[in-house]
Amino acid sequence: MEKLESIVRVSGKGQVVIPKEVRKKLGIRAGGKLAVIVKDDEIILRKIENLNLSEMSSRISAIVEKENIDVDKLIQEAVEWARKQK
Repeated sequence: MEKLESIVRVSGKGQVVIPKEVRKKLGIRAGGKLAVIVKDDEIILRKIENLNLSEMSSRISAIVEKENIDVDKLIQEAVEWARKQK
């Protein structure tokens, strides 16, 4: 994968402009959404894909199967956690 690097300025409102070449390469358009992730001293911007419910369900199912995740156990843990929050 090709690596693109740029230096950008932060405005008084905390805004940055993502360089055109980066937006074009990743297909980021006006109104698109990015996830902002802070890891140690880094800020990571990750493009969020707009998935419909069926696509999202398929991806989650694939991950659950690949990682051998016990969904019933996760649900039980979530219920127990929620009860403790009351």
